[in-house]
Amino acid sequence: MELTESQLQKLRLGALTAIDGLWFLEVESRYGFDAALEVDIEVWKKYGLVILKRMARMIGIDLSSERPPDPATVNFLMENICRIDGTECEGEVDERGDIVFRVTRCSWWENLKSAGRENVVPCEHIDNTIFRHWLRAVDPRLDFEITASMPRGADFCEWVIRRA
Repeated sequence: MELTESQLQKLRLGALTAIDGLWFLEVESRYGFDAALEVDIEVWKKYGLVILKRMARMIGIDLSSERPPDPATVNFLMENICRIDGTECEGEVDERGDIVFRVTRCSWWENLKSAGRENVVPCEHIDNTIFRHWLRAVDPRLDFEITASMPRGADFCEWVIRRA
């Protein structure tokens, strides 16, 4: 018997979300929802920094440079950090250099819905905090606004990312 690479990949993606959910529930049961949410946000902020640094090294980008990456590179980094967990997304750089970033499938939102916690966990607050932290690690002048959201009933989430 042997697992295929595809089966192993599916298990890896499932493990990432399972570990996140299981430790969140354990912290919540011991210390309450607010403490679990606070720790969760801090962990995901740090996780993103680790992944961004590793990704940047792999493709030869110096995130500590005085010269911030161009919008296409920012888009590449954000698309790929999101794709790691199975999120389906795509960004497009417009004529102003803004990035219109759209998530069409979010494994985290799907997991919250299947667990019946979509109205308990403030998905947009988490995205606002974590995504902004990741963007500012790439370029401190980057910011974004959510223009569409699955938690608000849209079929996708959409952010507009721009330099301030």
